[in-house]
Amino acid sequence: MPMKTLWGPMIEAMDRASAAAAPRSVAEVAALMHALTGDALAVTCDPTMTLPWGRYLVHADPAGRYNVQLDVFSSGYEGAIHGHGTWGIFWVLQGALMVRDFELALGTARAQRAALLGAGGAQCFCPPASDWHQVATPAEGPQTVSLHLYGPGFDLDEGVYFAEMTKDGAGPTPYRRGPLGDPARVLPGLRVHAGRGGSA
Repeated sequence: MPMKTLWGPMIEAMDRASAAAAPRSVAEVAALMHALTGDALAVTCDPTMTLPWGRYLVHADPAGRYNVQLDVFSSGYEGAIHGHGTWGIFWVLQGALMVRDFELALGTARAQRAALLGAGGAQCFCPPASDWHQVATPAEGPQTVSLHLYGPGFDLDEGVYFAEMTKDGAGPTPYRRGPLGDPARVLPGLRVHAGRGGSA
């Protein structure tokens, strides 16, 4: 079974929304987040299984308007400060995700806010508002699994992280993302919730 089948109603809703108009502000992305949350969270994880960490492509829109990924984290993970250059939404399916938001100024990244999102939590972003952020997971507790939806222009292979000012330079620095994992490795640990909610 293709992994996108699990989130079929959400993908269908995205196709309808993308055909109408792409979101252009944080408010519009937030409205989309609320509309899609029922179906995004309709898939649950088997708490008795430890899934192989990595990122897994759920669906890439053939027209390039959006893509959906599943991220499976290791315990005690702390990522680099990075940005996406497009709008995005993510939902925590299991575990917890610490999200720190940053503004870049004078060669440094200044923390603006931090949030701890538990299972069922969600967050969104949209340029031109800063989307520079860092994510981390707890060292203890359930494995963190999250679903990510990104708008047009998101590169599945190349990312951008922030390097602090040094004598050698600073600022946004390209990096090669790790390879996408084989969805067959995580499918046994995913289930559609019996009381699935619907997207608007």
